[in-house]
Amino acid sequence: MKKILFVGITALAMASCTHDDYAPVSKQEQYQAVFEKEFGAVNPNVNWGFTPQQVFTFDKDGKLIGTRAANPNSNEWTNYVTVPTKLTDAQKDVVRRWFQNNKNPKGIKVNWSDFFVEQVYKGGTNTEGSQSLEEYEILKDGVPQTGNKVTGSNQMDWLACGSKKDHVNNFNGADGNIMYMYDSSTDCFGFHDSYGDNHFENTYYYDSYVLIPGDQIDKSVAGMYFVGFDYKTAKYDNGEIRVNPDGYYSDWIVRIAPALSAPDKAKRVMVEDIIDENLNVVKSSDWDFNDAVFDVRFETSWVNGTQENDWQGHNQNYAVMTLHAAGGTKYLTIGGEGDKGVEVHKALGVETGTMVNTGNGATRPVAIFRIPVAANMDNANQIPVYVGDQVLEAKQGQATQKLCVPTDVKWMKERVQFINTYEKFKDYVNSNTPDNWYESVKNLGNLY
Repeated sequence: MKKILFVGITALAMASCTHDDYAPVSKQEQYQAVFEKEFGAVNPNVNWGFTPQQVFTFDKDGKLIGTRAANPNSNEWTNYVTVPTKLTDAQKDVVRRWFQNNKNPKGIKVNWSDFFVEQVYKGGTNTEGSQSLEEYEILKDGVPQTGNKVTGSNQMDWLACGSKKDHVNNFNGADGNIMYMYDSSTDCFGFHDSYGDNHFENTYYYDSYVLIPGDQIDKSVAGMYFVGFDYKTAKYDNGEIRVNPDGYYSDWIVRIAPALSAPDKAKRVMVEDIIDENLNVVKSSDWDFNDAVFDVRFETSWVNGTQENDWQGHNQNYAVMTLHAAGGTKYLTIGGEGDKGVEVHKALGVETGTMVNTGNGATRPVAIFRIPVAANMDNANQIPVYVGDQVLEAKQGQATQKLCVPTDVKWMKERVQFINTYEKFKDYVNSNTPDNWYESVKNLGNLY
């Protein structure tokens, strides 16, 4: 009986091994099977568009860029970013009037590490048709001081961006033209007040601004974004001196614009997260490669040391990311797994589960952020992308979860079949030609 039992177990093991030879046993093998069912056999030479990219290197003197915050080298900006067209006088006037006549407006948030700041209006210089004279009563111990008023904009002498209080150069005295901010933040905005109590440290106010999309103002400035400030201050001078805001955010108005990578200086990555689903029920409409869409540009810039930690200054490599869309509903991170990476929905200001900028769900401004990377990194494929704990890959000659294309290639709307739009993609998968498959579009209406 022992002999018979042994033989039976051996036979079972052999049967199991024989079965494994034919059935997919890993998630990637299962994915390979459903991918090839949709697109055909993968040519061994297909690299999915990922190739080394230019790395922009900047020295500590700002050539091309210096340390964090403002970059005044305007003659070099177009080498790596798209500089926005300056506002016309008519556009500035439209914006001014809107802020002057809309009290306590509700603003939005944007998430940009790299952006431009452009002067729009200095309060008190044109109050024609305004609900606010942009002139404020001075209160002492709560009592108005007769004949004693202050023009708020004359006291707002520094503009600061983000919680790091990055100073926007060339904007002193609510003046200036346009400035490029990099490795900074749009999480808040503030102004330095020269009238208030600054005996111990500079007085910045970060609770008296609003960010308004141009679509809310006028069609002539649709797609733009504007920050307005409402003056306030307080100090002690033989009693409490206070100036209260009036609810009109027109004492200083600036435009902010995302610093998008120059078209030929970055690559676009389009992500598909099907591998994290039940691969037994995949439909053709599930293949859209829009679960995350982001552009990648590589930079090396100087980071100053800190005396507290005895650090020396050093070069740091960054991947500058512009996140355009999140067509998936899963927890998807760029740059690392879980909290080690940037979750795409959070970066775009929505909850996980909400689709963004794919024609189904929310519409949000792009997100721009920087990821520190290894010194030798120059390929967008080296930036890890995770769905939960599942890393998404693009290996040569294997079914891919990522595609790399030029930054002018548009991504799919939600639930539209990929090969019914990019009709040459299947040929590319099968034969490695044409490598510009994205230039052949069957139905432009399928693209976002």
